Amino acid sequence: MVKKRRAHLVLTEDNRSWIIEKMATRIAEHAPDFGFAISVGETERVDVDINHWMSYAFANVPHNTPATMLVTHLDDPYKIGLVKHELVSGVDVGIALSSHTCDMLADAGVREESLAFIVPGHDSAATPRRVVIGLTTRLYPDGRKRESMLTSLARAMRLDRFRFEIFGQGWENVIPELEAAGAEVSYWPGTDDFRADYVEMMARVPTFDYYLYLGRDEGSLGTLDALAAGVRTIVTPQGFHVDLPGGITHSVWSQQDLEAVFRGIVEDVERRTASVAGLSWTAYAIAHTIIWHAILDGRKKEIAQLLATHRGSGTREIEPINEGPAAMFGRMLSPRRIMSKLGHVPALKPVRGWIKRR
Repeated sequence: MVKKRRAHLVLTEDNRSWIIEKMATRIAEHAPDFGFAISVGETERVDVDINHWMSYAFANVPHNTPATMLVTHLDDPYKIGLVKHELVSGVDVGIALSSHTCDMLADAGVREESLAFIVPGHDSAATPRRVVIGLTTRLYPDGRKRESMLTSLARAMRLDRFRFEIFGQGWENVIPELEAAGAEVSYWPGTDDFRADYVEMMARVPTFDYYLYLGRDEGSLGTLDALAAGVRTIVTPQGFHVDLPGGITHSVWSQQDLEAVFRGIVEDVERRTASVAGLSWTAYAIAHTIIWHAILDGRKKEIAQLLATHRGSGTREIEPINEGPAAMFGRMLSPRRIMSKLGHVPALKPVRGWIKRR
């Protein structure tokens, strides 16, 4: 079995039981696949290849091995000064969570080769809930509420991102179309007690993400209820709707308008989820191993370039490599190997990138 290099994570009692310990735990879980045996303890070790301090606040000590440290929460000049001192008195690289922190330290005079940043990962435990579209509309045999537009919408696109909450009679033929397109539907056709129905409806209106009305018949009183509850609207620009200053969030008149609005809502959700899609804890750990290997192999000045290689597109991870540390590092960091095995890890960004933006 190939002998791994050894990295020790210095995690003091002050940093346990919350985010910093979670980061240490995730590094310890994934770094062994990329050439490092990991240990965790409250003080540094002299029998390892490199010590990584999980907080710069405790790294102001004599160092007996190469060292890196997490740099975060620099909210006063004293802390910035402490980090600057540590980076010239024994700590090889300060690893920030953001380009903003690197900007701050660079402005304070810290050398570029002593800085790197890795955006933290997440557990992919949270997923977006469905967007709630509310309707408080009664249908009529002549189709005056233009409910056929919803049927056409359901046939034109997937509605898996949506939940429709419908109050009012007559929707029995439309609901199966929505569900067939992947939507969830809750339906309250009403009872003989219209006052109780109204109370139930008003309790639900504030939970809508959008209020939808497609009719062209002067306006919907439900639009007033929705706006009173602070709910965004997707309504026709006619009747008293146009007399409600700022009341129309999305104006729809044609079928094309309706489809564009719904596609835009989906794209908006997906744009946000995509912004963190590649931020895995594996990627976070890989970035640390890249930095540690570079320091131990005398390639500290290349760290910015090595991290910059991860720019591109895609979200695949580097696969574990069963080789000795030196051979593994050389192969893992070759541009061809990184691009073929990784494609891109959005958690990694080049130091040079933020230097140029300043």
